Amino acid sequence: MARTKEFDPDSVLRRAMDLFWERGYEQTSLQDLVERMSVGRRSLYDTFGDKHKLFVRALTQYVAEQEAMAAESAELAPDGRQAVQRLLETSITTGMVLRRGCLAVNTATEVAPGDPEAFTIVDSHFGRTRRLLLDQIIRGGTDGSISGAGDPEVLTAALFNVWLGLRVRVRAGTGLDPLMADLRATLNLLD
Repeated sequence: MARTKEFDPDSVLRRAMDLFWERGYEQTSLQDLVERMSVGRRSLYDTFGDKHKLFVRALTQYVAEQEAMAAESAELAPDGRQAVQRLLETSITTGMVLRRGCLAVNTATEVAPGDPEAFTIVDSHFGRTRRLLLDQIIRGGTDGSISGAGDPEVLTAALFNVWLGLRVRVRAGTGLDPLMADLRATLNLLD
């Protein structure tokens, strides 16, 4: 008779994601994962595979959640300018709570250069994030909330790099006031 799992795979995947997010891939040992996930080593392997496969699943889950939240935030904004502002502000405010930065950005600097699978996940996520920003900039041009943007592609490139930079600075421990001041200055690009 087959044994049933004595844990919720989604719940333990969330715990693994949090640990990778806090410590990074390299600094997270298999024993750390077993302890944080509260599962046996054999159960971890049977359910998720090895550490790398678990990391890939956690990263994939993370980017899916982040993209869904960003899309919802943009959709609920009354205009393109406020959508862009919300997207950038969320990078700061959400990051300040946990002081972890962004798992995708952290992965891009730690793991992706030597890991084609992680690179593909992160690169695809960044592409979809850029597209969301571009869509909001175009929306703002159409609804009149972004007036002096010039070429939407150029503005998207600048704002995307600001978005990444904000996440890195949150992870590095930069305070809220300097980050918000930089955000306000950046939003002048929309005028």
